[in-house]
Amino acid sequence: MSATGTVFLSRLELEQFRVYRDVTIDIPPRGLRIVGPNGSGKSTLLEAVELLSTTRPRRGSTDADLIAHGSGEELGVQPYARVVAEVTRGDADARLEVFVQRTERRGSTRKLLKVSDRPRRAGDVVGLVPTVTFSPDDLDLILGSPSVRRRFMDILLSQIDRRYLRYLSRYAKILSQRNGLLRQVSQEGGGYEQFAYWDEQIVALGSYIVAVRAAAVARLLVRSCAHFANLTDRSGDLHVKYASTLRGTDAWWEEVGGAEPGSVEASQRVAVAFERQLRDGLSADLARGSTLIGPHRDDLAISLAGHEASRFGSRGQQRLAVLALKLAELDVAAESLGLQPILLLDDVLSELDATHQDTLLESAWQRSGQLLLTSTDRALLDRAGLSELGEAVLTAPGTISIDG
Repeated sequence: MSATGTVFLSRLELEQFRVYRDVTIDIPPRGLRIVGPNGSGKSTLLEAVELLSTTRPRRGSTDADLIAHGSGEELGVQPYARVVAEVTRGDADARLEVFVQRTERRGSTRKLLKVSDRPRRAGDVVGLVPTVTFSPDDLDLILGSPSVRRRFMDILLSQIDRRYLRYLSRYAKILSQRNGLLRQVSQEGGGYEQFAYWDEQIVALGSYIVAVRAAAVARLLVRSCAHFANLTDRSGDLHVKYASTLRGTDAWWEEVGGAEPGSVEASQRVAVAFERQLRDGLSADLARGSTLIGPHRDDLAISLAGHEASRFGSRGQQRLAVLALKLAELDVAAESLGLQPILLLDDVLSELDATHQDTLLESAWQRSGQLLLTSTDRALLDRAGLSELGEAVLTAPGTISIDG
């Protein structure tokens, strides 16, 4: 499916959100350049858009971290944060709101999501404002733990496949129940038949997750290789593979990954292998007190010229590999949705040389519906190709002026 429509924010309102006490920003359809010194709140603006997209804070943060210090004191209420946006998606307009508030119970928060002033569940909100984010921290896609790469896959797929999002949430809950039972049986004894129900659920949910991920990685491979060749003038060097804890030959995985996204046949093929290996591994699971196979332990293997990118790639090669992956993510999202997602570039131009800056911006301009990008250096954003974007200047934390 080719992308035929766009998604864009026309207005963003932040209230008691990190360094922003109360600010409203009008955003042109093509996007916004955000300039300011470190610590002024540039990344926070993009984080607010990500929150509207995924309903979750950035990796390493909690909902409580989003709330400004001292929030609610003047009103005599519990501290809170609120993000609201006016959104156009295709030919429809909507008003999205995320409200987070601390409760009286220490360390606890509650979250309220609204679409056009009506309460909604997270599953109904995620992906309404599809985004792809690229920041210097994304180098962790190569250097970080498997959980970072699983999160990369989950964010992409949750925005384009509501069933995936539902299954992922249910899988996490069932997995917790099974792991609790493993510890209980390991300590107190009991029959293996107790696992029948949980294993059935784990397999049913996990097989779909694995099959959809494998298909997505196959699509990411083709597109990221093309982007990497364009960035480096070298083809065939970048390779991306879904590294599952389920055993299977390369040919078997190619058939699973080559299936249509959401293919029933692919899920069934995975389910047969998953059920057998889960049963055969029960003794090992009991010894460890946790489930050792499944999508919660899978990874994304990224290599350069046949070697593990995290060990043998230079920092420059690694950065370009991540850039290629992010552009591929944008392609897959656009093709799946039939809409151009919003692209968020968080202070990435300073990490690239002039040639790759131009390549990134050209690719971004062609592929994204709306572009929001930040920099500490105004000169990096003072380009003819970005003249259609408005400009936000931050002079101090939470203080912003808009031009354009």
